[in-house]
Amino acid sequence: MNAFFDGYVHAKTNLKEFVDQYDNALKKKIENENCADFQSFNVTILCISRSPIEKRYQDLYTNPKFREVQHQLTDIIDLDPVLLKADATVMIYLVKDEVHVEDFTKLVTYSVDFSEDDAVAKCSCGLFEMRGIMCRHIFAVFKCNGIKTIPDRYTLD
Repeated sequence: MNAFFDGYVHAKTNLKEFVDQYDNALKKKIENENCADFQSFNVTILCISRSPIEKRYQDLYTNPKFREVQHQLTDIIDLDPVLLKADATVMIYLVKDEVHVEDFTKLVTYSVDFSEDDAVAKCSCGLFEMRGIMCRHIFAVFKCNGIKTIPDRYTLD
């Protein structure tokens, strides 16, 4: 939220100035979104695979969001989901992944709950819930289960 107001709202601002600055921030946000939409309609980022999943995201998302999806898709190469347990409705996978922060790398194990009946998955990394982008851990579980199409719940406006 602070990033939204950067350059517009300052600590010593009266109410009228705040409203004016808030209005300017909203106008700038809309202008940026319109510019991104224009770019997305006029510039197509090529798919890096033959995946129908990637193609669907290419068709639906703006270029910046599509690049985020592509980043997740390229990173599934190093992932190998391991089935921890399964019952009649849900399979639980463990997915080991490397997390990089500056020069530091840490191995982290994520848990992905997957329902084969309706291709619903939830990952402990929470990327989809936080950013609206499906994470590489879910993509990897989908891949090992032969899921070729993404349910509508994983594509946001």
